[in-house]
Amino acid sequence: MRVIDAHVHTLDNYQPMAPFEDMGRVDRLLHWMDDAGVDKAVMLPVVADFSPENNEECANWARNHPERLAAMTDVPLHEANAAERVRAAREQYGAVAISCYPSTPDLAWLTEPDAEPLWDAFKESGLPCNLHVTQPNYSHIITAARQHPEVPILLNHFALPKGGGVTSDDPSYGGLASAADVPNLFVKVSAFYAAADTPWDPACPVPLAYLQRLLGIFGAARLLFGTDWPPAGKHLSYRQGVEIVRTYAELSPQDRDLILSGTAARLFGI
Repeated sequence: MRVIDAHVHTLDNYQPMAPFEDMGRVDRLLHWMDDAGVDKAVMLPVVADFSPENNEECANWARNHPERLAAMTDVPLHEANAAERVRAAREQYGAVAISCYPSTPDLAWLTEPDAEPLWDAFKESGLPCNLHVTQPNYSHIITAARQHPEVPILLNHFALPKGGGVTSDDPSYGGLASAADVPNLFVKVSAFYAAADTPWDPACPVPLAYLQRLLGIFGAARLLFGTDWPPAGKHLSYRQGVEIVRTYAELSPQDRDLILSGTAARLFGI
């Protein structure tokens, strides 16, 4: 079974991981991928004061290891040149998607007319839009996805339910279930530790319950797996992070294959 890890961070000096700042080195990642039987990983750049060139670094690592690594490009979508950067990302960086950790707490602006040039850039580039959002912004993201059906929109980390007070037994999933009929909205089942009450347990019942809830809402063809390495390494080994879905999740073989690789392969063209 092919495995694609759709959410890793790769950089030589990841200061939030201190005192193990080098956990995200590309050689370490490739080693752990080999150990866990992971075929390919998608890198989300961490563009920060301690890593200002991580877009370029991830692009170079993807070029050097094209069979093993692919890279998104980090673009702050609220900035004035965002549309230009989205258009350029595939040629400049070989990007398979655009990643954004929004700095504005209210994302209603994504649904307003002023955002149309940005969405036009996504349509022209053919790149998915990967966002880090919590429950208060679900309605805005759903509206944007309905307005722009040509643009795949992907939400990190189970759509961060715990941060918005969404419980695993909520059939509406904090309102996200209203997007069941929005085929261009996807959810990454990643960073299991962040959704868990017991982040050190690969049989983590809470995130696995979130997984089942999302599976019932969207189906496996709109879910994809990610470890969130190296932050996940504070709690589990890389292989344990993979085995959560490969071994512990109660899934049909077809659904497991889609979540572990099929959805990501189709969405990112890898």
